[in-house]
Amino acid sequence: MYSITAIMSKAFKALREQPYFSAFVACLIVLATISVFARPHVIDGDAVTYVDAIKVLNGAPLDESIGMHTYVIHRIMTTFLGLEIINGLSFVFGSIEVAWLVWATILYLFVNILFYKLLLQMFESARTALVGGLFFAANYAMLIFGLTYFMDIGGWFFYIFSIYFLYRYIQTDNTKDLWVAVLAMSVGGFFKENALVAYVPLFLIVFYENRSSMMMFLRKIIPLSIVAGLPFIIHQIVVYIAYGEHYLHWVSINKTAYIYGSRIVEYVKSFGSLLNFLAPVSLVGLWVVVREYVSSWKIDKRFVFIVGVFISSVPAVMWPGITQRVLFMVVPGLVILACFAIKRYEHYWYAFIPLVIIYALMSIYMDSFVLNFVNLPF
Repeated sequence: MYSITAIMSKAFKALREQPYFSAFVACLIVLATISVFARPHVIDGDAVTYVDAIKVLNGAPLDESIGMHTYVIHRIMTTFLGLEIINGLSFVFGSIEVAWLVWATILYLFVNILFYKLLLQMFESARTALVGGLFFAANYAMLIFGLTYFMDIGGWFFYIFSIYFLYRYIQTDNTKDLWVAVLAMSVGGFFKENALVAYVPLFLIVFYENRSSMMMFLRKIIPLSIVAGLPFIIHQIVVYIAYGEHYLHWVSINKTAYIYGSRIVEYVKSFGSLLNFLAPVSLVGLWVVVREYVSSWKIDKRFVFIVGVFISSVPAVMWPGITQRVLFMVVPGLVILACFAIKRYEHYWYAFIPLVIIYALMSIYMDSFVLNFVNLPF
């Protein structure tokens, strides 16, 4: 058994041998520190309903003393394991507030490291993975909504966890990696339902591999689908029996709760603040992809994977409430797209760093300056 000292020594040795990854981890620590300690964190709005849900899970009655009954039940319906982990950590750290930020910080570090590793596999370039990883880690929604009293980052983590192992499966053809991807999204459904959309790229990859035989496709996709979705469905049934609420009712509530003068204007404002300097790099990446794949009709599993990642973001775009933390699901695909541009101009990778710094500063100070204007009603 390794001692803690030996483990730490090996970890530091690995970091020294991978300078770009070391720089990336250092940047994550800086960004997380700024977001957690330099920004105010208040339990209000949606956060109150998560705290109430924890009280209910601890045995508090769901009566008039618990406000917004449907919202509280929905938290239990879609973030059950996340709530339980925060609840457990609160006994260690002495408060829900501290436990929540600790949990969010852990997820922030791991989701970004996984995404860096995914980019490293896809583009075989530590420089590209560094720049692309920073575009992901410094995104407005990641820093502002991931590292505070929201639960979305749990879904983001398991979504990235799933597509990471799915891409490993594409490379290795090892069925174990495919099953890990399925288990990740299955567990992720108990942290936030957006983890389940990782099923889309998985479905497309399995279909592409077995496109010559529908029977082979069904034989492979059915057990994967059962493992991916059945636990979530069973949990929905249990919640319905206990509280009389179901997910479709939650969707209908959101349709009436969010009314906009112009959804187009809201999309422009939200995507503009969410993407800012990532958008032009992604557009250049789109041009590279068109040249590499579309113009030559080159279709392979890598291309199918990228298309699947983009399609998996459609439910977030179609959600009744238009907000950056929901729309964040488009960011993984756009960062992957941007990495095609970064890879193409890899010899000048350092030229992207000032852009990433401005992008990060925009994310950190967006609420203070830009959104005071952007969120004015039109």
